[in-house]
Amino acid sequence: MSASHPSTTERSERRRREVCEAACRVIVRNGLETTTMRDISREGGFTTGVLTHYFPDKHAVIAGAFQAASDDWFDELRRRLAAAGTPAEQLVAIVHLALPSDPERRAEYRLWSEMWTYAARYPEFAAQLVRTDAGWELEIRRVLERAREAGMLANIDAAAEAAVLARLIDGLALRAWMGDSWEDARGRLVHHMGTLGVPGPVLRRMHAEDGS
Repeated sequence: MSASHPSTTERSERRRREVCEAACRVIVRNGLETTTMRDISREGGFTTGVLTHYFPDKHAVIAGAFQAASDDWFDELRRRLAAAGTPAEQLVAIVHLALPSDPERRAEYRLWSEMWTYAARYPEFAAQLVRTDAGWELEIRRVLERAREAGMLANIDAAAEAAVLARLIDGLALRAWMGDSWEDARGRLVHHMGTLGVPGPVLRRMHAEDGS
């Protein structure tokens, strides 16, 4: 099959992706409770029949949308970490992705907020979030371990600190989204990083909008 003639599977995956992206946009704009299957179909420019072909009900759409958004977020995280290279640069990258300056990235926190609330009512979905959180903790832990090995940090327990940082970031970002207090949130996170022994020049780069 040539690149100009995608297979049926590729077309199907592309359409599933389009459905998930449309669902994410509607949820961010309107909230989860008021979002309907018709809203998502209208947003994506396809019929409700197309939507239900891939996702039988709203619950399935929500799970798919969250997975797609999470996959995108992890792809971006790993891209930034790979581009950063050094442990110091990777610490800066984590702070800037977790508490972004980009309005679109900031708006995504409504999606995460809605998903956390939804998880409280649906154990299966909660399990999906727990797996995603574990992946986030793992990425943080690996960066902390590299920084420790490079002599940047005190002799911390990287696994324990990763769990703390993941929860701290979630809380700070959620409050920042609700109150539009992103700079304050970043300042608090950077302060905590300083207590771990992150050097002053690296902390200043965490504070800076562009990481420089």
